[in-house]
Amino acid sequence: MMKLQYAITWVFYLSSSFSYASEYSKRLSAKISSVISPKFYSGKDHRGVSGAGTGGPDSRVFDGYVYGQTPDFHVQRQMQQQVSHAEQANANANANANAHALPPIPNPFAPKAPTPVPVSKQHELPPSPMIYPPKLPFPQWLTDFTGLHEWPGLDPPYIPLDFIDFNKIVPVPLHPQASCSAMTLRSPSSCSFDCFNCVEVDDVYTCPKLSQTFDDGPSPYTLKLLDALNLTHTQTTFFTLGVNIVRFPEVYQLAMRSGHIMGSHTWSHKFLPGLSNEGIIAQIEWSIWSMNATGHHLPKWFRPPYGGIDNRVRSILRQFGMQAVLWDFDTFDWKMLDHSNMRNEEDVYNDVRKFKQERMRGRGGAGAGGVSGGGNGGSAGGLILEHDAIQRTVDVGIEILKNVVGGGKDHQLTVPKCVGGIDYIKSFKRD
Repeated sequence: MMKLQYAITWVFYLSSSFSYASEYSKRLSAKISSVISPKFYSGKDHRGVSGAGTGGPDSRVFDGYVYGQTPDFHVQRQMQQQVSHAEQANANANANANAHALPPIPNPFAPKAPTPVPVSKQHELPPSPMIYPPKLPFPQWLTDFTGLHEWPGLDPPYIPLDFIDFNKIVPVPLHPQASCSAMTLRSPSSCSFDCFNCVEVDDVYTCPKLSQTFDDGPSPYTLKLLDALNLTHTQTTFFTLGVNIVRFPEVYQLAMRSGHIMGSHTWSHKFLPGLSNEGIIAQIEWSIWSMNATGHHLPKWFRPPYGGIDNRVRSILRQFGMQAVLWDFDTFDWKMLDHSNMRNEEDVYNDVRKFKQERMRGRGGAGAGGVSGGGNGGSAGGLILEHDAIQRTVDVGIEILKNVVGGGKDHQLTVPKCVGGIDYIKSFKRD
């Protein structure tokens, strides 16, 4: 039900107004002077091992990829374990007993605080209509390849690709979001994360160091987050939407040039297990094309919207040479998207504090909506799911950065650094 609420809330956000004040155009020096021409590349896994390219006409946009396992980051399949009331009470008692062993973490959202969100105001935005059509020009190489002349809407067209082998797609039945009653979904051959938190051997869901990740951007509010990350010398991972990349290309480029890792979050935030094979491919390929046209690179890391992934989706994703990145703590900050009372900044902030404290004590419990894991031996590791789509989620993310997780390479890692992988499948030079 909560995931269904997320879907409704996200659609509300996408159709709501965006602001793109002129101050950003003055501030950002990165402008799109040219678009990338088609390139051939040979895929690599996150260890940098070359994959065999298939060639053919589709190689101009992205070449085929022979998928190989990634033994340097093994994750066993796990189901989410429900903690009984008695176990929770015992955990709370132990937490109280060991509280003196942990350094206190300040709470900027406490009622007594004179300024609940003490962050820079230089990027707050007045309301204005969402920019459409997209600002990013449609590149000629993509017109040559697709026969189209403009970026698509929320339902992108499927463009056939020679290297996609439909015979290699795992036959898992389609299922709507929040519908997990089918017995086929309970089978290990399905390995549904959105239903049962099942993860596969090549999924990334945790990190040796507690690290933030951000979904649904880029947006104008991402700029404030970038300021805070730069001030603390912190690099993070953004999972971006194609529809937002083509609206705010300068924000995307600024994040990329600041050293942050840019991952894919599909084209328009669709629930992939409910789509046809062609629909899944369309969401991935258009996301990749928007990233290629804007950042001149091909993404390695992919986060499925709503955590919607099973072995059918994975078998398609692997043919693009990409890997799924999940999480072991969901902040549920997306519940603040519609300015309702479902969740506020203090709820998000305090939950992350508690998660860190539990990890430091070695309990390693499951994060909200994440994968349960064993204790970390006193190391506060994990991947935190956050969003940079609106002001409120960015503000609380900055406070988590400054007061809970900490900034700099000694505190946080990007996803490829979490697993010793590559940043991108391929990066191109500008022509």
